[in-house]
Amino acid sequence: MAQVRIQHLLSDGEKNYLSGRKLCVQKCLVKNNIRCTLSKVPNIAILGSGGGERAMVGLLGSLSQMGEAGLLDAALYMSGVSGSTWCMASLYEKANWSSDMEQIKVVAERFGHGSVSLKDRVWHLIGYYRANDNFSLTDVWSALVVPEIVKKIDKSTLSNYQKCHDKDPYPIYTVINQDCKYEHLQRETFFELTPHEAGYTLAGAFVETAYFGSIFNKGVLTKPKPEMDMTYLQGLCGSALADKEVILKILKEWLEGGENMKALKDHKGVQLLSTVVDLQLCQYTGCDPAPLLQTANEMLLGKMGLDGRMLQFNFDGKNSTDQNEQIHTVTSAASKFFFEWNKDLVDLEVREELDVFVKTHDKVNEKSPDKLVGGGSKVDELLKKFIDRVEKEAVALQSHAGPRLILQVLELYYGIHREEDWTHLVVELNTLLKGKKTVSGRDLMINEDEWLEADLNSRKKLAHGLSLEICKSFWSWFPDLKNAIWDYIVKKIMQFLEWLLKYWIWGTNYNYLHRMNAPQIDKRLLQSETTHFEDAGLLVNSPYMSALRHEREIDLIISFDFSAGNPMETLTETAEECKDLDISFPKIEYTKSDVSSPKGFYVFKGLKKAPTVIHIPLFNVDNCGSKLEDYRKKYGTFQGAYSPEMIEDLIKKAGENVLNNKETLLGVIKDIIEQK
Repeated sequence: MAQVRIQHLLSDGEKNYLSGRKLCVQKCLVKNNIRCTLSKVPNIAILGSGGGERAMVGLLGSLSQMGEAGLLDAALYMSGVSGSTWCMASLYEKANWSSDMEQIKVVAERFGHGSVSLKDRVWHLIGYYRANDNFSLTDVWSALVVPEIVKKIDKSTLSNYQKCHDKDPYPIYTVINQDCKYEHLQRETFFELTPHEAGYTLAGAFVETAYFGSIFNKGVLTKPKPEMDMTYLQGLCGSALADKEVILKILKEWLEGGENMKALKDHKGVQLLSTVVDLQLCQYTGCDPAPLLQTANEMLLGKMGLDGRMLQFNFDGKNSTDQNEQIHTVTSAASKFFFEWNKDLVDLEVREELDVFVKTHDKVNEKSPDKLVGGGSKVDELLKKFIDRVEKEAVALQSHAGPRLILQVLELYYGIHREEDWTHLVVELNTLLKGKKTVSGRDLMINEDEWLEADLNSRKKLAHGLSLEICKSFWSWFPDLKNAIWDYIVKKIMQFLEWLLKYWIWGTNYNYLHRMNAPQIDKRLLQSETTHFEDAGLLVNSPYMSALRHEREIDLIISFDFSAGNPMETLTETAEECKDLDISFPKIEYTKSDVSSPKGFYVFKGLKKAPTVIHIPLFNVDNCGSKLEDYRKKYGTFQGAYSPEMIEDLIKKAGENVLNNKETLLGVIKDIIEQK
């Protein structure tokens, strides 16, 4: 009977795997004229950061050149976040791929020229709907979108790696627990999945990977559930890239191009679904919604919502919040009453597909409970109330910087939420933030160039992150404001901002720690029957914590960083997390020019218990020269699919970072062995 394991020890399966892998590492070092006994073989981990398709292709190019240079078998572990996990999953489809460079060529060819039909993706989604008690947006993203990116539906499972991989780096896929992140439970937030166990990296609570997603009670398995497949795992790991517009476009394609749906295109019920999707897409395309409103309202005549009132659209197309509220009302009603409204569709073979479509559309429009924050149900109304309250309380303080800062943050997000361009506030915010540091000592500013280039979704994420950091640091900056009124205001704003971040519900999974007697785990994690996981890149865009797990005794981290923006950010964020968690990490020092014009290879030497870190930014002055900014703009995180030519070029560019620094890398390994 499967049980939860709470120990700060590696699983027996991982230890057995590593004993065989170390022999491969030793042979690799000998081939590179580095001789050492088995006991002195260094524990080396390769890390791949997030960065969407750029990370997926960039990691492929980096690993390809590591293989060509005879260095790939020096790695004991390989760990990924977000887009890098898409590359990992594609390579690990073949047993012992790291000793067969042919698999890298096969994957590169598939990324550039492969495809997965809409029909296959829809049927995979239907399969998820049938099997998953906790059907969520992760199912939708994983089945409909991820196969379009990686060009394959992979139905294998991670636990299957146990049987067919014995000569590859030990793979670690990383996510974070969304609920723990919002509760500020740092040690319980980081989560990993390996072929043998899934669990909380730093808290030390694990379950066999094959049973992750099954139902446990007090640490004992009570109801087995099917293990998630690799397509779902890739969607879970890469959920930060989820985009509502992308999903809506696929839903539209499903209605118009799906084999079964096409036959029903003239049916009033299907036409209503199509019209509502078109209304939502108008928010992105800027088209006039008036004709669609008239059509939708004609189809809604006589239909009632969940509250018993007649359904009708009456927004004017200017207020996206009103539109979202009304669309949510209609899709919720359609999810429950669709076949009651369209009884002639009940007995058709296409019923299940229609049911999954309606439930999927409802998930896309799902929102958190309105009463979570209190005082109103519309986001812009709540924002306006906060702004009015802060202005009222700030009158007596005249020009105090604290209230001005809070006001600027709220007004910035208010503008973004209403899809207005309030870029001028970024400049004003940076002026107010000058010289201020977060609780962990980091400078807090918005990169104005990054802001100008960002799309609406990216701006929302930047504004959210900034707002939460300001609220956390507020009292250290303005201790003179500490009183009951301002304490209440700041707490309410924090609660509100965290509610906004939870607007979409992702990665719902049964909580295997439910009702356990585990005093070393925060009790808040033990209380809920389900919990939620998301892309680890939403916290730190590189999987350092999996390599810093004490039991793994990592000597050297080789970090391939494919992040957008500041190329040194993952290092500084990890250093801050390590400081808070009392984890040994090298001292990170760099100059302003390392941010604007990074080199292709950095070494941060570990002292005492800290591992040495090699940091390799994807685009740098060494491999891009004067075209650095051109490459950054060419390979965006949220742009459409890369062309075959772009993929080929990116693979080569990423590989140059290894090719240019092979001897330096070998020198670092030699030094580590001498120190062991």
